[in-house]
Amino acid sequence: MSKNFEALSKYYQNGLAKSVEFNQCCYYCGCEATHIDYCPPLQHCELVIEFSETADFITVPSCYECHGLLLGQRLLTLNERIKALKSSLAKKYAQAVRVYNVWEHDELAQMSPEFHTSIEAGMRLGKETQIRLDFPSYILEISGAEVKVPTAKVEFCVGEQYFDDFKSALAFCYANYTLQKSQFYDLLVGECAGDFNKAISKYMHRHKKPAKTAQTSDLIKQFAKEHKQNSDFVARASEQLLKRHAELDLEGALAKLYEDYIAPKRN
Repeated sequence: MSKNFEALSKYYQNGLAKSVEFNQCCYYCGCEATHIDYCPPLQHCELVIEFSETADFITVPSCYECHGLLLGQRLLTLNERIKALKSSLAKKYAQAVRVYNVWEHDELAQMSPEFHTSIEAGMRLGKETQIRLDFPSYILEISGAEVKVPTAKVEFCVGEQYFDDFKSALAFCYANYTLQKSQFYDLLVGECAGDFNKAISKYMHRHKKPAKTAQTSDLIKQFAKEHKQNSDFVARASEQLLKRHAELDLEGALAKLYEDYIAPKRN
């Protein structure tokens, strides 16, 4: 760094919590603030200025962990730093958050003492992490003027219901849909990036048996007769194809069954 700390610091304005409620709180997660985070980082300051890049040039209070996770990252605005920080926390504590969102306290009594202790500890850590992930960055005050960094309001949609936090949306799903908790959670987080409606749709296709309507039965029997197949085999095979390929309906599954399994054996 060719310029000294004092020379670079003059480009930054000190952002403090406008509300007394958030004094000494980390701007990113709400924990106790022990450090100052520079946005953009001091080591990138000269080049940002030289190339006239868009940057906030604000310092904000941060906790020890958030400061460490963001240290040196070339993120030039507070919005970018908030998103990156939340992503890093979510990855670091993914297992604990999973335990918190999948298990309930009334289930602990049924566990062995060792498992009870492990799950309970995971639930505590997961709850703490979820609170940090849900923490809305507070309004800053700089030299007496209010500065509110624009951030999109986070809402979680389940059907026509909207929730302000992930846990409430997840609890609604558990209460209103017949779901295996861990399977649904892994699908929601791993494949659907927190999109509840997409996850519910995929889960139903994969884990729910198709309704045995008269029309379904007739289609299967007609297909089995036409292609000289056992109707039980056709029913089981089409069910598996519907689970694997969410985009298919029964007719599409039967067509795929013919193309992939029956036709090749006849050639």
